[in-house]
Amino acid sequence: MRARYPTVLLPIIVSVLISCGGGSDNNGGYTNNDSAVNEEPVPQGILIRAETDSEIINSVRQGLITIIEGNIEQRALSQPSIEVTASDVVTPSENYTTTYTLEKDVDEHDYVKYDGAHMFIAPSKSMDCCFIMEDAFVEEDRIASSAFNVLPPQTDKRSIRILKTEPASASIEQVSSIELDTMHTVEGLYVSGSQLAAISSSGWWGSYGSEFLRVSRWREQTTVLDIYDIGDIGSPTRQFNIEVEGGFVSSRRKGNNIYFVTRHTPSISGLDYFPTAEQQTENELLIDSLTVADILPKVTVNGEPSEAIKSQDCFLFDPDNDQAPAEIGYPTLTLVFAIDLVSNSLSKAMCYLESTNGIYVSENAIYLTQVDASSSKSKTIVHGYDLSSDLNYLGSGVVDGALYLNSNRDFRINEHEGYLRVVTTDRDFDSDDQFDHRLSILKLNEQELRMDLISTLPNESHPKEIGKPNEDLYGVRFFGDTLYLVTFERIDPLYVLDLSIPSDPVIAGELTVTGFSDFLHPVSEQLLLGLGQDESGLVKLELFDISQMNFPLSLGAMVPGSDENARWSYSEARYNRHAFTYQQINDDLDRFLVPVNMGLYSDESGYKNEDRLYMFELRNKSIPNLASIFEAGKITTPSGWDNRNRSFIHDDAVYYLNGTEVWSTFWGSPSDQKGPF
Repeated sequence: MRARYPTVLLPIIVSVLISCGGGSDNNGGYTNNDSAVNEEPVPQGILIRAETDSEIINSVRQGLITIIEGNIEQRALSQPSIEVTASDVVTPSENYTTTYTLEKDVDEHDYVKYDGAHMFIAPSKSMDCCFIMEDAFVEEDRIASSAFNVLPPQTDKRSIRILKTEPASASIEQVSSIELDTMHTVEGLYVSGSQLAAISSSGWWGSYGSEFLRVSRWREQTTVLDIYDIGDIGSPTRQFNIEVEGGFVSSRRKGNNIYFVTRHTPSISGLDYFPTAEQQTENELLIDSLTVADILPKVTVNGEPSEAIKSQDCFLFDPDNDQAPAEIGYPTLTLVFAIDLVSNSLSKAMCYLESTNGIYVSENAIYLTQVDASSSKSKTIVHGYDLSSDLNYLGSGVVDGALYLNSNRDFRINEHEGYLRVVTTDRDFDSDDQFDHRLSILKLNEQELRMDLISTLPNESHPKEIGKPNEDLYGVRFFGDTLYLVTFERIDPLYVLDLSIPSDPVIAGELTVTGFSDFLHPVSEQLLLGLGQDESGLVKLELFDISQMNFPLSLGAMVPGSDENARWSYSEARYNRHAFTYQQINDDLDRFLVPVNMGLYSDESGYKNEDRLYMFELRNKSIPNLASIFEAGKITTPSGWDNRNRSFIHDDAVYYLNGTEVWSTFWGSPSDQKGPF
């Protein structure tokens, strides 16, 4: 293990100098009294702020032309598009758990929230079975029908359930509800003091993968944020409402601010994305007649129109910057809104006029990631905006390889002490080795509005590849100055990377076991917990001793249901961190919950499916070589169509949500199961 040296903490907030000092003239203006002194140029990154409406219009026009020309060429070739597959948090000790998040002080929306007294449960999403989550670069196609873009009308009343918990008896009962607009589905909730926030959307398919890149998917959508006063829990009242044109992407809450991200494609009546020769002339007329009012999304606040987005709030590429991609201009806008929960108002809105592939939010900033695949080797461009009510532009950086962010894949990017660490993958379809995985470390440069690349791995000094030939990347987790990576094809190598010297990262250790882990939870600086799949396809838990960075050890694996002749099993927690629950009890004991959907077989009863919440204890964690996982019990429920799983621990009470129904039990007597509520 190398000696670790403290890195210098760089300020995150960027102050942009917009004027220089001078003397006052007789007219109250300012003059430069020393003509020999040259003014310092204003810092300028890859992105520039739009100054005129025409810049916005021209960017969207060029984007539409590029998309439509590509569609025409694609249809002529008749070839299918090629699919490309590609934190420092330890949960604090509390007497009850909350939503599992990537960053310690940044909350994430989820369909259920718990504040220690009340549980808030949003209704099931419509067509929950059909979320599309694969990664792919695809051109625009004909699947732009409104039937795919908008939720079907609901005939029943949909509402947010509010339930009061009694941990002493492990009971729960509904005390009130909030009726919802039936044309929207709730994407997630936040609870902050006496306020409940609900984010709703007219879209239902999800927000990543190929759908993220399909321009027409983001037309004619709306995203709504409602804030309710829940001081009187029996009678919630709405305090604030904002509705924006655009499909919902993601959100975060830090302190008294909620940030939500949307995408918006202008809806142009008569525009055909796959035009014939006759329709092409009409397309050109429609594109030429675009105005900025046609392009920018409409926003209403408390039912009144708001000029929340202006041209000057939008950022686009500086075509003279060497790091800008060869092709610029895109017809879909990515927008970020900052909502102040104290004043119940819209603090700021920002828009970005280029393609976006995903979002990562640290404790300090919002990062938009963009994969540029215009050359033979992909690159990823990252743009940062500070996590404040002003959403100031921090700068941009470029790394080699592709970074796609869906599901838990935002674990692949991490900000730490002024550095941004990014794990990317290139796929070159070489039968001998299809995958090239790369770590890149960027340093935030506040003066120049950029992120400078300071190191990569592998490199000339450390040429060893991350992963063996043909191994894809699964679990990734940053933990301070350490990075854990799991790759897999037939076996599961766990790599431990030492990042304590950002300019010289190294692979410190490696361990090979069977199966793989795609979700990694740092228990401590000595222990790492992996959740994934064993060699037979069943859910697997594995505990690793990482106290010696250069010599990681497996402390054993556990496969739930293996003693019951399980034929298959799946855990939502492998891909959605919100389904995983973890609680520190003391220095030697932790508790955690893992949902497992399981298929069992016996000669007597044949096949049956069950949904289970497994209760585990991690014992002897202060002595790494003696640490172990112990199964403390489980809650068993019938297998249903709504496979959303969440759970909470409050003292010794355990609450399990399967869909929108709740079951409960005590940690010490799991067979005494109650529910559904």
